[in-house]
Amino acid sequence: MGSIDFGKIFTLTLFASTFRMATPILLATLGGIFSSQVGIFNVALEAMLDIGAFFAIVGSVQTGSPLGGLGYAILACVITGLVFAIIHLELKANEIIVGLAMNIFAAGMTNYLLVAMLDATGVYQSDLIVGFKEVQIPIIKDIPFIGDLLSGHFPLVYIAFLSVWLVYLILYKTPFGFHLRAVGEKLEAAESIGINPKRSKYFGLIASGFFCAFGGTFLSLSYLNLFAEGMTAGRGWLALAAINFGSSKPVRSLVACLVFGFADALAIRLQQFGLPSQVVLMLPYVSTLIVLLASAMSDERKKKSIMNKHQKLETADI
Repeated sequence: MGSIDFGKIFTLTLFASTFRMATPILLATLGGIFSSQVGIFNVALEAMLDIGAFFAIVGSVQTGSPLGGLGYAILACVITGLVFAIIHLELKANEIIVGLAMNIFAAGMTNYLLVAMLDATGVYQSDLIVGFKEVQIPIIKDIPFIGDLLSGHFPLVYIAFLSVWLVYLILYKTPFGFHLRAVGEKLEAAESIGINPKRSKYFGLIASGFFCAFGGTFLSLSYLNLFAEGMTAGRGWLALAAINFGSSKPVRSLVACLVFGFADALAIRLQQFGLPSQVVLMLPYVSTLIVLLASAMSDERKKKSIMNKHQKLETADI
């Protein structure tokens, strides 16, 4: 293997691809943030992405429109979130066990329906699938560098990044967002001021499904225009890592999603230069370990800082 020309690897195309690769992870992350803020650790994000991707294909084929596919995905994923909520909140099942069970169920259900509804095994690809088209932004597309970086993406890419600010505004700038955070941070205090915790938790899980529907739709109607078994490829788990890194805060979690997106885009690019695929495909998961390690180190520094402040206050009191 000859020397690698890094100038050909780290190009504008790579960074533009980073936004696309980060999009499904980011959308799942935003959904997971809502459930996390109400005190539910939603490990079913992978299931919701898988269900969203499948029903987006079904909707696109049946309606002849990508928006129809998105509508099918939203309905299916919202129902998934509602089922999660009923099992966890009404039947008192452990949230982790429910999430893991739903991941297994989603994989089996979509594989079965792939045969039963679309008469395909493993992969469904057809001319009947109508996907989203890339959007060229007027004026911006003609600006050197910026146009190549920001224009020419699929609509769901722009929706994902704009949603970061929308979620931030909802959670931190509205009374409704304060109520949601209160339920997750101090349940008893939330109840004492008249907040209905169960209603907030229902909303958190349904919102998870809503955003995962967009993420799954991106995978099947923007990124590839097909459905394949296992096409989510662990993106729901990466979203959980991003939520952990960002402490359930939208803007900070965005950073982790961009790191994962960059690692994914870089892995695809490096395969074109003859590097062993087994090594290259590890990059996204290595980046996950790095992000989690950085998160753990940051939390440890915060704990030490708080302890030092308490010690100084105690010394001052003495």
